[in-house]
Amino acid sequence: MTLKMMLPVNRIILYIGISLAFMGYSTYGNPAIKYRLIHNNDGTDALGNLWFHKRPLSVADINSYVDMVSNSQVTTFMMCSGSDFLYYRSKYGRVFCDDLNGKLNCGNDTAAFANFKKYYRNFLNLEKEGTDLISASLNRAKKNGMEAFITYRMNDLHFNDTTTHCPIVYSDFWYKHPEFWLNDATPGWNSRQALDFAHPEVRAQKLGIISEQLDKYDMIDGYDLDFMRFIVYFKLGEGRKNAPLMTRLVKDIRAKVDAVSAKRGKKILLSVRVPPTVEACLDKGLDIQEWIRLGLIDFVSIGIHWRGDPSLPVAQFKKDLGTALPVYASIDDGGYNPREPFSHGMFRGMASHILSQGADGIYLFNQYYGTYLSEFNGQLQLEKGGQVCRVMMPLLLKELGSLQTLENRNKIYGLNDGFTEYGVKPVTPLPLMVAGGKVSIASIYIGDNPKKTVPKEVVLFLRINKPSEFELVINGVKLTSVKPEYVSRYDKGRGLQNSDQEYAFVVPVSSTKQGYNQISISSKNRDSFSVKRLEVALKYGDVETHGYF
Repeated sequence: MTLKMMLPVNRIILYIGISLAFMGYSTYGNPAIKYRLIHNNDGTDALGNLWFHKRPLSVADINSYVDMVSNSQVTTFMMCSGSDFLYYRSKYGRVFCDDLNGKLNCGNDTAAFANFKKYYRNFLNLEKEGTDLISASLNRAKKNGMEAFITYRMNDLHFNDTTTHCPIVYSDFWYKHPEFWLNDATPGWNSRQALDFAHPEVRAQKLGIISEQLDKYDMIDGYDLDFMRFIVYFKLGEGRKNAPLMTRLVKDIRAKVDAVSAKRGKKILLSVRVPPTVEACLDKGLDIQEWIRLGLIDFVSIGIHWRGDPSLPVAQFKKDLGTALPVYASIDDGGYNPREPFSHGMFRGMASHILSQGADGIYLFNQYYGTYLSEFNGQLQLEKGGQVCRVMMPLLLKELGSLQTLENRNKIYGLNDGFTEYGVKPVTPLPLMVAGGKVSIASIYIGDNPKKTVPKEVVLFLRINKPSEFELVINGVKLTSVKPEYVSRYDKGRGLQNSDQEYAFVVPVSSTKQGYNQISISSKNRDSFSVKRLEVALKYGDVETHGYF
C-alpha cells in the first residue's frame, strides 16, 4: 500500500518519523507536555548586556542571565534570533550592528553609532569564547532543565526607517530591496517600509533564515514563529486573500522542522504567536484554523503587539479554535500607555485571568530586568503611596505560573482600554459611552473565587473623560463608599489626560464573584461621558506579605 493510499480523507496528515500532533505523544518516546510558563527573551536586551550595567558581554553573563530565569516556575526558555537583524554569522545577512570595518555609520549621530556598535563588540566577545548568544543561552537553559526554543520575529520593524540615516542597523535584504516594501503606512508605525509577504522573494528569505537556524542549533526543543512582531504582512485589507501564501510558508517550515526532527531522532516542536481572535488572525493572512487542520503546529500562543491586554479573550479563542492543542496567552512588557508599565498587582491579575480562563500556561514577552538590576541595583522601588511597584523583578516568576501560587496574593484585574495596534482591535467594551438617561454595562473578569479566598478589601477604579456625577452598580449592588485617597495610594492617577477623572469605590466583597462581574453605570444629571478605564483591585493583606499592587 502506498503512503498516498494510506492517507484518509478526513483531514489527517501522517508525518513519517515525527510525533502526531493531536495524539500527545512522540515517536521518539518523549511525552508531550501542555503546561508551560514560557519566557521569551529579547535578543538585544541580552546582547547589549542591559541587565548587567551594559558591561562587555561574556558567557558568564549569559549564564547568569539564564540562571536568574531558571530559578522560578519557568519551563520554557525562548531566545529571539534577531529576525533579519541576525545574532550569528549567516549567509542571509550581516550580524546585528556590524559596521563592515567602518563602512557603515549613523551619519552625524555619533552617540547612536557608539550605542549600536557595542552590540557587535559583544557578539565578537562571545565569538572569541567559541559561541554566540543563541547557543550560549539555549545550552544553559537545557543544562538548567528548561525547554529551549528559538523564537523568530516574522517581520520586525524596529529599524525599518531610512530617515534615521543609520544603516548599521538596517538588515541587508530589507535595505537592498525596497521593491519588496509594503508601501502602506495605514497599519501603523514603520509599516510603510515593512516587508510585503505577497512577494515570493520575501517568503523565500524568511524560510532560508529559519531553515539555517534549524540546521545550526541542534540543542533546540522547538521553534516559535512570532507573528505579533510585527503583525504586518500584507497591505491593509489584503490579508484574507493572501492567507494561502502564509499557509504555504508555514507548510514549508513544518516540512523543514520535520526533516530536522527525523535527522536528530527527536521531536522538534513548531509553535506560533498570533492575534487573540480567529477573525483578527485571518485579517492578517494567518489562517490558524487551517494550520491546525493540516497538523502544521504543535501549540498556539495569543497576544497583542505591545501595549498590553489585561483581558485577553482566552476562553473564547479556545472555543473558536476547537482544538486539543495547547493554547497559551502572553503577558507583554507594555502598559496602558507608553512609559506607564504594568504593576506587580496587574501582572498577577493578568496571569490569574489567563489561567482561570483555561489557558494551558503563560507566555511572558520581553520581561526586562535591566531597570531593576542595573538602575536600582536590585533594590525595591515603590511608587508614591507605598502600595505599588511598577518595576519588573525576577521574583514574579515564582508566582505567575500557577493559580495556586497566585492565591491570596494582591492583584488587579482590568479591561483593555480599546487601543488598536496595527489594525488588531481588542475585545473590550471600552471606551464605554454613558449617555444621559441610559444605563451602560461593562463586564470585568475576576479569576479569584472570593467565596473561597476572601479578600480583605475590593476596590473598583473607574476613569472617565471628565468629572461627572454617576451611579455605579456591581452585580446588582449599588456602590456608595467613595475613597478618593485610594487614587494616589494605588498610583491610579498616572496617565490622566486633559479633563480625565479617576474614581475609587470600595466594593462589598460579597457582591463579587469568580468570572464575569457586571458593572452598570448611569449618569445622574443626564450628562454624557466616556469610561476610559475600569479595574478591580483585590487586597488580601499588607503589601509586604501579600504582594505589591
